Amino acid sequence: MKKILLAILLLLLIFTGVIAFKTITAPNLQSKITAIPAPALTDKAVKNFQQAITYPTISFGDASKWDSVPFINFRNFLETTYPSVHQKLTREIISQYSYLYTWKGKNPALKPYILMAHQDVVPIEESTSNQWHFEPFSGTIQNGYICGRGTTDDKINLISILEAAEKLLKENFEPERTIYFVFGHDEEIGGKNGAKKIAELLERRNVKADLIIDEGGFVTKEKVPGIAKPVALIGTSEKGYLSLEFSVNKIGGHSSMPESETAIDILTKSIVKLRANPFEAKFVASTQNFFEFLGPEMKFPNNMAFANPAIFKSIIVKNYSKSGSGNAMIRTTFVPTIIHAGIKDNVVPTLATAVVNFRLLPGDSSEMIKESVKKIINDERVIIKEYNREFSPEATPTASTETAAFKVLDTIIKKSYKGVLTAPFLMIGGTDSKHFYSVSENIFKFSPMQDPIGFHTIDEQVSIESYRHSLWFFEQLMRSCK
Repeated sequence: MKKILLAILLLLLIFTGVIAFKTITAPNLQSKITAIPAPALTDKAVKNFQQAITYPTISFGDASKWDSVPFINFRNFLETTYPSVHQKLTREIISQYSYLYTWKGKNPALKPYILMAHQDVVPIEESTSNQWHFEPFSGTIQNGYICGRGTTDDKINLISILEAAEKLLKENFEPERTIYFVFGHDEEIGGKNGAKKIAELLERRNVKADLIIDEGGFVTKEKVPGIAKPVALIGTSEKGYLSLEFSVNKIGGHSSMPESETAIDILTKSIVKLRANPFEAKFVASTQNFFEFLGPEMKFPNNMAFANPAIFKSIIVKNYSKSGSGNAMIRTTFVPTIIHAGIKDNVVPTLATAVVNFRLLPGDSSEMIKESVKKIINDERVIIKEYNREFSPEATPTASTETAAFKVLDTIIKKSYKGVLTAPFLMIGGTDSKHFYSVSENIFKFSPMQDPIGFHTIDEQVSIESYRHSLWFFEQLMRSCK
């Protein structure tokens, strides 16, 4: 018995020693770079951003609601507001409303950079219109914030890129390498006619980019528990997208004499069953990189957990599962988003349908998820099919953090924000950049703003201070194109 106890103690000491060694020796991947103070904003730059918000460039899921007039008016605004850009750069119009700008570099041997943003915004949900504290397309300023639909998603990037370019062109700046601007018009509905077409055009021209930056993560003081410093979250991969329609067809009838089970009952039971069976939590490459970059900056015991994620997986998963954003980083998620049934309060409907949206971890294919869902539901009365076959992209590849491209981005971020840490992460939403992996492997998803408010919801707004740093980020990035 004594020998057994000694053996257990020895194993425990070895185990503890391995954990301690990995924690102590985890390399600090944060580069030490001194920030350069951002210049003051001009009144004109602020007014230009405000004006950009007043154009309701909405992408509707229902194509019959498409309105081209705001997009044409927005184009006229850009041409008038940024004359140097439109005189000195080449602009190509794709699918009538998307734009590819080419800023020719002096050295054709250098591979280009591509800076992306999108013009379109999501609609205002009618049921929430009276909850906004300002007119959604006003571009008004309140309490140090520029307010309105599209401020954070994604006109801050688009306007910041053009403001920085206009400034540099007026200074007769010429980049060493070519810079492309890609401004799609339909990102919010998949980008198939905008960014996708531009990516195909660049591929046909054999363009290979050293770096692509699109919207994505941002600088946050609020989203990373255990870190006191601001963190710039850089998306190095993007989750996949899949929507499934559940439908149940069962004879209904008069509500005064209902059957023991109706189409609505069967449908809702299937949704409840699915929600009770979340997919397995996994640490994909982007999330492991997130641990590696931030672990050494944390205090005990968080640094220990991040240095040994396989050992402390259950603890990390428990903590990250507490929030929607945290849970989305570690597993394929799903949620019902549309439900239809019934036409009258005294009629039991024959048909009940629901749409469930899935966001797929890298490695979880659409086919695998569909088969898993069918097994979980296990009810032949529930017919399951893809809701939108035209838009079901798989998760993207993961960009390396060891490339020169990542180091450039890391440097520019730290020059733009004082005392900021950088961290790769898994982008849980979708971006236009998913179409560009034939053009570059170095695709990073980052918006240089701090803790924006109201993504896809009421009171969307971004601070004026964020806008100042965003302009400074893109100016420094363009100046680095050598």
